[in-house]
Amino acid sequence: MRASYLPSLTLDEYLRLVATVHPQLHAVLDFDRPGAARALGVLAATSSEFDSDRDGRGDSYRRAQQDALVRWTGIRALLGLLAPDPASGPPLLLDVLGGDGTVARAAAGRLGSLDVKPAIVTGDLSGQMVDRALAHGLPAVRQAAQFLFLREGSVDGVLLAYGTHHIPPADRPGAVAEAARVTRPGGRIVLHDFDDSGPMAGFFAQVVHPHAAGGHAYRHFTRPGLSALFADAGLPVRVLDLYDPLIVRAGSERRRPPEPAAPSRPVVHRRDGQYVAEVPRTALVALSTRPAGRLPA
Repeated sequence: MRASYLPSLTLDEYLRLVATVHPQLHAVLDFDRPGAARALGVLAATSSEFDSDRDGRGDSYRRAQQDALVRWTGIRALLGLLAPDPASGPPLLLDVLGGDGTVARAAAGRLGSLDVKPAIVTGDLSGQMVDRALAHGLPAVRQAAQFLFLREGSVDGVLLAYGTHHIPPADRPGAVAEAARVTRPGGRIVLHDFDDSGPMAGFFAQVVHPHAAGGHAYRHFTRPGLSALFADAGLPVRVLDLYDPLIVRAGSERRRPPEPAAPSRPVVHRRDGQYVAEVPRTALVALSTRPAGRLPA
């Protein structure tokens, strides 16, 4: 195919690159599955707000994610939920909303602190994001959450996190169904977002939406809604609370309030010879194990 797939590559060029540099990803790709040609056409016509600052906040977002370890506390917990058994060997995980590889870059920087060393495929709707992930040396694929270009049962776990509210509500059942399709039986699916009635959703609505280019009018998830979403897909599910702060490190501080065990508002404290600013956040996480057998169509 000579069709445009990424800003820098046609689909044929992308496939040749991945076959050479990321053979594990190439082995699980499936651009010939029914509906793939239509899905590629939709991608080619899609402009994401994360492509650039001209149309949204893509460049600004990538600059903000340069330090992938800002979210490490939550990322480590999510990876632990996806791959809990060190004895089973290194799992292959798909990060559906991976941007330019924030989760994969964070994991690579902290492999020594992980019980299981995963191989992470970064997926994203934005061609610019996938281009940047590839430039970081990461295996990455451009695809929509509701139509994945991966073979059935080809990965050990699927993560949908850090932007799941950007999936339109009408596409969310398809995104969960696709996550289940590409996960092997016994593998795990984790969906992470912030409660629609909670403070983080309020922050997005009251602060980000009025000031972001293009706004930020996205519906977050609810605990009953997450349970229903997975139940409708024929998947067992537990909905958990997960502490997922933003943590920024620096060599100096302006003020130093006491360090609480579980902060309820942003704090600055000293750790490992650095000053650490911690912004507390609690996320909702749906955790499911892919059962054997066919799921509802």
